[in-house]
Amino acid sequence: MRNRTILFIIFLLCLHLLAFAVKAQDAATASYKNAFSVKAFGLSFHLKRSPHPEIFPNRLDDKGYTTLNYGAIAAYDRFVVRDAISIRLEQGLYADCAASLAGFTHVGLRGLIFRKGRHSLNGGIGPTLVFRRDWNRLPGYTDDYYFSRKRGWQYKFYWYAGELEYNYQLKKQTDFSLSLIPGLPELVALGVGLRQRF
Repeated sequence: MRNRTILFIIFLLCLHLLAFAVKAQDAATASYKNAFSVKAFGLSFHLKRSPHPEIFPNRLDDKGYTTLNYGAIAAYDRFVVRDAISIRLEQGLYADCAASLAGFTHVGLRGLIFRKGRHSLNGGIGPTLVFRRDWNRLPGYTDDYYFSRKRGWQYKFYWYAGELEYNYQLKKQTDFSLSLIPGLPELVALGVGLRQRF
C-alpha cells in the first residue's frame, strides 16, 4: 500500500510540474474548459490464456485472447489548467467477454502528454470501480475470487486505474478519439469515438 501511495504522490507532482510548463507555453492556442466524449467500446486483448474461453461467445480465437465487447463509454472532462489537465468522470457500460452486462465508473486526473499539430496524447489515472453480472451463474466458469461478490454481481475497486487517449483534431473543437484502457493484469481494451471540446 505504501508503494501505491508513493507512486500516486509522484504522479501528482508530475502533473503539477506539467501545469507550470503548460502555463509557460504560447497562449495562441485556443483553450476550452470542458470536453465530452462518446466512444464505442469494444475490443479486448487478454494478456494471459483464460482457463475458460468456452464461456466467451464473441471470442475471435479458440483460446479467448481476443474478444469483442459491445458497449459504450461516456466521459466528461473539466479542465483545471488550460486544456491540458482535467478532472474526468467516465462511465462505461458494455457486454463483457462472457456477453454479460458489465461496466466501470471512473473519476481521475487527466494530463496532456504531448500535442503536435492535430495530434495529441493524454494519460489519466484515478480510482475505478469495475462491475459485472456474476459469472458464477455460467456453466463452465470456475471462480478465481479476483472479484468480490454481492447480490448477483461481481465487482473490483482499484485505487488507481489508467487510460491512454489519442486524439486527432477533425475540426476546431471536435476530435477523433481512441482509448487504450489497461485492465491489468488481465486485459487491454480499446474504445473509439468522438470528443467535443467546449
